[in-house]
Amino acid sequence: MIDYEERPIVFQTTEGLTVNLIKKSGYHQFLAALTARFGSLTTAMRFADDQQITIPAGTAHFLEHKIFDKKDGDALIRFTELGADANAFTGPNQTTYYFTATSHILENLAWLMNFVQEPYFTEEKVVRERGIIEEEIKLYQDDPAWQLYQGIIGLLYPKSALSQDIAGTKDSLQAITPDLLYQIHAGFYQPKNLVLTVVGDFDTNELMAFIKGQQGHINSQAETVSVPKEELAEQAAFALEKKQGLSLAKGAYGLRLPNRPADISGIDRVKEILLGELALDLVFGDQTVWFQDAYEKGIFGDDFDYEYSNFGPYQYLTFFADGENQDQVQEYLLKRLAEAPTILAESQTDFTRLKKALAGQTLTSQNRPDRLGLDEDLALYGVSLFDKMNLVERFCLDDVVQCGKRLFEGGRLTRLVLEK
Repeated sequence: MIDYEERPIVFQTTEGLTVNLIKKSGYHQFLAALTARFGSLTTAMRFADDQQITIPAGTAHFLEHKIFDKKDGDALIRFTELGADANAFTGPNQTTYYFTATSHILENLAWLMNFVQEPYFTEEKVVRERGIIEEEIKLYQDDPAWQLYQGIIGLLYPKSALSQDIAGTKDSLQAITPDLLYQIHAGFYQPKNLVLTVVGDFDTNELMAFIKGQQGHINSQAETVSVPKEELAEQAAFALEKKQGLSLAKGAYGLRLPNRPADISGIDRVKEILLGELALDLVFGDQTVWFQDAYEKGIFGDDFDYEYSNFGPYQYLTFFADGENQDQVQEYLLKRLAEAPTILAESQTDFTRLKKALAGQTLTSQNRPDRLGLDEDLALYGVSLFDKMNLVERFCLDDVVQCGKRLFEGGRLTRLVLEK
């Protein structure tokens, strides 16, 4: 059973910072994560006077790197001195900075809050970073898995923010300047757009008082901005084959689903994602007779994978399979997609089993500070693992059947093959 005393304690500081405190009595490790609701999909910002500026591809990732670069050196050095491991990552809708530690907790927490919210950018540092990220981009471009994923997204959503590499391009990096970074930081790294999550064994009242006091002493600059709605272009191409000189061909298949409204609530979106993942597992999972049969025939191997993605206006399915028999792969997928609604309606036994497995996985995750503290849904939507557990417990087969109708009925399968 869930220990409901471990539900997040949520509050806001006077400055607008949202804080989630998750107490784990008896735990030695402490994790804190500070998330800005700003990621790679934000491509423009509009100011209060209606002035609008373009945000070049790769800016969120670039900014993540430069936040660590302070006047006195790398912010990571201070974490090391305090006995902490620290890192950061950029996603479509967020940038998260975090550390784990077993000692000097308040000092590490103060440093996390300060270094993220007090920027320092110079022309020299920005120029140097461009060169570093250009080399990083070259490494990505030599990775077949990256090419496969970016390629299928480019077919599904041409010229969209999602189709751009999260690191940007050599040309887009040239448009990133210190002034732009300061503007973006003031607009998207202000307290009301930040979420701090802390996981560990602590005195709740003392930690709340510390965070409020610390935030009150931070000199953060705020700019009132909004994000223009991205207008997605219609899909124009549904098949592409590219010679890549690989030892084994790789195939990616995608199904673009109706765009999601921007105002869908966080809990509703999380519910859609959980149901979509259940539906995919019931239809395409390795426990199905369908997969076992295809595996024995050599149509699919251990590399077969699938995913349901739902964020911002984007909603799509992707499938991945290696091998020279991509025509058979496509045939099997198309037939299975057509049969999916019927399969779901007749899958009560498998549904009951997979639902229990999902509940078990969610419960197990609640014992991992990293899963609790780095939960994207908590940072973006305020939906915790505890909320997800309650959602899963209430699911019935009809919920999955109705979800399946949205996922599998309609749409045209898109194919990308990287050939030998």
